[in-house]
Amino acid sequence: MNFFLKRDWFNREGPFSFTLEHFLFIVLTIIVGLALSFLLRKKKESTIRITLISMWIFVIVIDLVKWIIVWTCVAEGMENLPFDTTILLPLHSCSMFMYIFPLAFFCKVPLIRKAANNFLVTINMIMGFITLFVGFGGKGCSVFSFFGLHTLLFHALIFIVPLIMLITGIYKVEKLDFLYGLGLFLILAILVFIFDHITGNDYMYIYDGHTFGVFKFIYENVHHLVWTLISVSAYLITGVATHFIVYGITKLVKKS
Repeated sequence: MNFFLKRDWFNREGPFSFTLEHFLFIVLTIIVGLALSFLLRKKKESTIRITLISMWIFVIVIDLVKWIIVWTCVAEGMENLPFDTTILLPLHSCSMFMYIFPLAFFCKVPLIRKAANNFLVTINMIMGFITLFVGFGGKGCSVFSFFGLHTLLFHALIFIVPLIMLITGIYKVEKLDFLYGLGLFLILAILVFIFDHITGNDYMYIYDGHTFGVFKFIYENVHHLVWTLISVSAYLITGVATHFIVYGITKLVKKS
């Protein structure tokens, strides 16, 4: 267990966010994502699906290892841990990837499959990349630690999987698909907000302790419900913007 809890396996100091190795990993993620996408573009659909499903399984495995470690440490009453001990379930917006992916790939209902596919290539992909960029590997963890690597690999794959889906054409974006994808997100978000309200947690990372700058000022000066609505709207606007950027790019690629 001590192996997993080390903040750095090479005796270096400080968190990994915005370090050289952090930015190198981001660049590597983009390169690998694009290279894999164009490599798979010429392959059979079955090969592409197997590759994506393998990535999804890998995400589940590393996240399961993380949560087993978290639950074990909390159960044993350990202190000074490199993670937030108030958030003990995979209910974050990025974690939704693990539950939505099978709907996109295995569900037989066309409407649900379309909603799941759009969710993956809009809100989930952009949230994955934002978190990959910002970091949040754990309290004081570097890239060279389990929690640092988990954060980077987990969110890198949340970005790479939908990128492959788009470039290979496994999912073909249609103009109004965002209505289904964001509708699915809204249902999940409402369930998480209700859970947060009951338990006092913050799985959507929008309340006290997770706000900064102008967002912190707004949070501290408006009603709790108003702030929640603003935050949900921000998620939805981000999703719509991502959808139309992706939709526009795919249209341009088809014309070229």
